[in-house]
Amino acid sequence: MKFPGIPENEEERLKSLYLADLLDTRDDERFDRLTRLARRIFQVPVVLISLLDRERQWLIACEGLGVRETPRNISFCGHAILQDGAFIVNDASVDERFHDNPLVTGEPYIRFYAGYPVHLPDGKVAGTLCLIHTIPRSFNDEDIASLKDMAFIVEDEFQVIGMAMTDSLTGIANRRGFYRTGEKRFRTLTERNTPFSLIFFDLDKFKPINDLWGHAEGDEVLKVFSGLLFQFLKPGDIAGRLGGDEFAVLITTRSSTEDFLHALRRGVDDYNEKSGKPYNINYSSGVLYNDQGQYSSLDEMIKKSDEVMYSVKRRKQL
Repeated sequence: MKFPGIPENEEERLKSLYLADLLDTRDDERFDRLTRLARRIFQVPVVLISLLDRERQWLIACEGLGVRETPRNISFCGHAILQDGAFIVNDASVDERFHDNPLVTGEPYIRFYAGYPVHLPDGKVAGTLCLIHTIPRSFNDEDIASLKDMAFIVEDEFQVIGMAMTDSLTGIANRRGFYRTGEKRFRTLTERNTPFSLIFFDLDKFKPINDLWGHAEGDEVLKVFSGLLFQFLKPGDIAGRLGGDEFAVLITTRSSTEDFLHALRRGVDDYNEKSGKPYNINYSSGVLYNDQGQYSSLDEMIKKSDEVMYSVKRRKQL
């Protein structure tokens, strides 16, 4: 059996996948509808929309299969995401890459597989739309074109979801998106008793930038700062613009918090030194650590970290 390779941009791909907040979701009619339709069009017993996590394959929609998750290292989709186009296996039982794969020798007894990569709005590959049959079959150019069209419809749905959860100016999560994803992270980390942190940011002297150099310049500051927040995130961490010049970041590993803050400080200082702007980007931040279930909700942490941040800001003004 040949194990699937790893994309060259794997860490960036995973970061985008986690920020999209699609993993571990199910029973979404917009995706279930597409798999039902594809099953009828292609006359196959199984149609899946898969998302490739670091070590697993999550099936956000699965028509004709009774599981939601399989190991990535035995998945056909792990091979498919490395392709620019369709990945076709006409008869897995005689294919040297798959003939002894447990998904071929056991349930669901894959013989035919056709997968097409599906991408997130930022262009990173998320997974595939794939077809599975228990008997070998051919797949012609017209079939491939139809599969491609349906994969693009999946991407359109990703785009719609992303637009509702993304700040249109900066490209990071908006308030709604941050709360939706952050609350899931909060529950999971709390249940696992995993220490994590939340950082609340507010830009210093932002209003004078708008007043003196115009709102277009102010928008540029927001975009630059958001880009730096995103740049230094690790997969699983999330950043969001909560409104105006206020931002929040949830760091899922407490020990990474100081590294993130130091990297952000260096990034902002480097930008200020090289930008040639008549002003500097400055910010205040408030950090909270959640150990042993210290806080009962994400909203409580955001409010408390906001208070900490404003205490820091007031001390600067003294």
